[in-house]
Amino acid sequence: MIILKESLFQGFTLLMIALGLGIGFLVRIMVPVTKAQMEWIRLPGDLLFNVLQLFAVPLIVTSVITGVIGINSRLPGRTAVYTTMYICGCTILAVILGMSLVLLTEPGMDHTTGTTINTDMPSSSMHVIFMDLIRNMVPESFVQAFYEQYKTQIVQVKIQTSNLSLDLTAVHNGIETRLKGGYVAGTNMLGLIIWSFAIGILLSNVGGQANVTVTFIKSVNTAIKIIFNWILWYLPIGLLFLVVEHVLAVKDWRAIIKLVRLTGVIFLGLAIHSFLVLPLIYFVFTKRNPFLIFIQVSRALFTSVIMASSAATMPVTIDCCEQNVKVNTRLCRLVLPIVNSINMNGMALYEVVAVIFIAQTSDIILDVSQIITIGLTSCISSFGAVGVPATGSATTILILTAVGLPAHDATLLLVFEWFLDHFTTVVNVLGDCYGLALINHLCLDELLTLDKLSSLERIRSHKDLKLDLFCLEPYEETIPSSSL
Repeated sequence: MIILKESLFQGFTLLMIALGLGIGFLVRIMVPVTKAQMEWIRLPGDLLFNVLQLFAVPLIVTSVITGVIGINSRLPGRTAVYTTMYICGCTILAVILGMSLVLLTEPGMDHTTGTTINTDMPSSSMHVIFMDLIRNMVPESFVQAFYEQYKTQIVQVKIQTSNLSLDLTAVHNGIETRLKGGYVAGTNMLGLIIWSFAIGILLSNVGGQANVTVTFIKSVNTAIKIIFNWILWYLPIGLLFLVVEHVLAVKDWRAIIKLVRLTGVIFLGLAIHSFLVLPLIYFVFTKRNPFLIFIQVSRALFTSVIMASSAATMPVTIDCCEQNVKVNTRLCRLVLPIVNSINMNGMALYEVVAVIFIAQTSDIILDVSQIITIGLTSCISSFGAVGVPATGSATTILILTAVGLPAHDATLLLVFEWFLDHFTTVVNVLGDCYGLALINHLCLDELLTLDKLSSLERIRSHKDLKLDLFCLEPYEETIPSSSL
């Protein structure tokens, strides 16, 4: 049933993209389109982006909180530490890899013009960048962080008088450099996710007294996931109008070449992460052949290509890890659901490449603060991603909004994101399998101890039950029989 539903969704999406291309080319050739008509064509796509932005922030915040609560409350001892370190380390490496590739290759730049753009920031403004990052890490209000972030601008002010001022500002040729800071529109995603982690840890440490709050947050998270599944069925319709709009609005077909270059960069990054980064991490800590994992979990990888959902692939992943990789059953059933919902290496790599690509195609010069924010936001927001198809679009829009880039430009990515989603899911599932195998190797002694303790508890409980039943039997010397 799940496979049929996913196939229906993917077929419907592909049909709408093909239909949008056909309608767009037909209208472009036969009918001149006015600006008013273009606004009506653009409206369904704008509605899609509005509804994605509406639920993206609550989805990621609640997912991060519930994920952190699950890690702290369900994983024992060193297992929780190793799981957290593996998830954070692999995600950071994926983001660094994607960012390095897209900045070096520049797939969104027009290389035919031969012009170069200097994106270096002046050294005097570097401290301002890190001050803004630190301020946004600690927002004044958790609610305010949903719609505002702090931004400092360096402005040049003409000096009317030649008197020396007492402050330490730079004065050159009658122009004074001043810092103008304040809150601007845009989600403070960095502050939200950091304090979502903090809230999750606090609720986990409170214990049973926070059960009501934890249940409420989990219920909200489940409800938003259901709403997102409903939104996904509107996604093909929105894609139809987005494709028509792009076909009618495009004037330079070199954008297609840029998309091809972007696809190549993403595939290169996914291949390096899958065949080099993850196997190297596994080999360094286990000294075993890492490529055997590919053969042992091949059925799960093939299923993930078809399903494009790591959550839907999880039953097959559990079977492969337990039967072929020989992962401890207790560890597999406990850790895999957590890792499956938090460890999204493929999507994190895709997001950072996509956001920087959009900035390059829009001829927007990214400063150091924006690059750092893109990297941190891509890294941390992937922890709250949901293992269902097409949620990368929501987080991509969220990151664009967080760094002040035009979110509507992401329409260019939605056209082929459904295709890349299959391959990013493979990297997500492969990262989960490597993580389980590595944690199983590092925590083998602790897992064996837990198994022994649990078996002793079962034996003890069985003996206690027999003792209780024995005490319930009548004792002839103290209890008179019914005949007497």
